[in-house]
Amino acid sequence: MTIIPHPAAHRSGRHRLSAGSDTASRSTASGRIPVPLGSGAAQGCGYEPAANPFACSPAVLAAADLVVDQALRAVFTPDPLLGPGLSQVGSVLSSVVKRHGTLLEAALTDVLESSGRYLVLRDVPMSITVPTQELVRSCSMAALAGTAIDLSGDIAQTVQLDLVVIDNRTRHAFIIEMKRGGGKSEARKVHQVEWILRCAQVQGIAFLKTLGFQVACVRAVLIDVYGRAGYSADLSVRGRDIDGLFQEPVMDAIERVTARIAANLRANLPDLLARTLDTLEPSGNAMPRPPRSMAP
Repeated sequence: MTIIPHPAAHRSGRHRLSAGSDTASRSTASGRIPVPLGSGAAQGCGYEPAANPFACSPAVLAAADLVVDQALRAVFTPDPLLGPGLSQVGSVLSSVVKRHGTLLEAALTDVLESSGRYLVLRDVPMSITVPTQELVRSCSMAALAGTAIDLSGDIAQTVQLDLVVIDNRTRHAFIIEMKRGGGKSEARKVHQVEWILRCAQVQGIAFLKTLGFQVACVRAVLIDVYGRAGYSADLSVRGRDIDGLFQEPVMDAIERVTARIAANLRANLPDLLARTLDTLEPSGNAMPRPPRSMAP
């Protein structure tokens, strides 16, 4: 989720918000939530991979095929400590993980759009008003669950929503921030994303009306694919529960994309590692390897 400062705001720059420590829903002693935070980390994603070879469109699979190739071709700056070989390995791996996260969102979008049931909007700018922020700051989480507010007052900030999904059958809408969820991120980031999601839910019906969509209700959701991103339980949907949320086989598509990228990465790793070892042991200057210990 990208925060885009409004001209009236007193800050500048754009910031990508990411996941943090796992959060269980809780309020302060007074039942108020100045900004909702959480408590600990999720322990796992709760499902076993079972890739479906027919789960993705050719376009998504083609994009998955490019992930490793693009990472291998990327220009990187060698780290002074690691040197060129190890730096390249680290660069490739980190790039593949980052691109994997983007492909997971594409796979989810592909499944929902292909179903014919859902309308999916991506990278939607949404202005959050000062009255919305004041309401979220002063209400309990239980009260916010059933609260909707008109768009009025000054704009506090504008954010970029990952996905807005509208169920054409039920007229329910989902405002979604999607995280790969491979590990915990900073608590400060969790603090920011949860705050924005709760504000977006409160003013979601009115906001979608300005885009021409009449919906019955709006739910803010943090999709945590691997279950370790660390957000509040009332916002988070993890692993196979994503399928239940949309009643569509989202995880089959995600697993297929993941398997495709992993296979390509493994196919390229031997050559990458061999070239890395060459940089560690230059010809004629290789350090002697210690003998392997023999079993008694």
